[in-house]
Amino acid sequence: MLDDITSTVAAVRGTYGPEELDALAAYGDLYAALESAGLHPYVETRGGLAVCAFAADGSLIVVAGQDALPLRRSSLKGWHVTHVPEDSHSPSWRCTVLDTVPPEADGGPAGDLDLDAVTEAVMAHLGVCTRLPGAAA
Repeated sequence: MLDDITSTVAAVRGTYGPEELDALAAYGDLYAALESAGLHPYVETRGGLAVCAFAADGSLIVVAGQDALPLRRSSLKGWHVTHVPEDSHSPSWRCTVLDTVPPEADGGPAGDLDLDAVTEAVMAHLGVCTRLPGAAA
């Protein structure tokens, strides 16, 4: 499974154009934090900007903002992190891992943007998620 994930991520990274490279420059710290946690990140631009990362089982962690990530990092109001089984617009299930976007995200102050909180929440979630193949229901 890990070889398939590594190949998939390498293929996605090989197709990066200017938009993905700009996003990688804006969210390089998020990308590095996910990679340091043992996940396999890539920049996703279909349907809005997100940083996604494959877990060891092939499921995905999707990090966005209120909707998609803004290309201007200064516009980010908080993290919205989900866990899904595959890279699709309508996955069969979705777990919310962390949501620090304030209820008044359009005009209010930013929520927590701590990357340690993101990686800690992701790793804790992956350790207990019952949606993963082979997990107890």
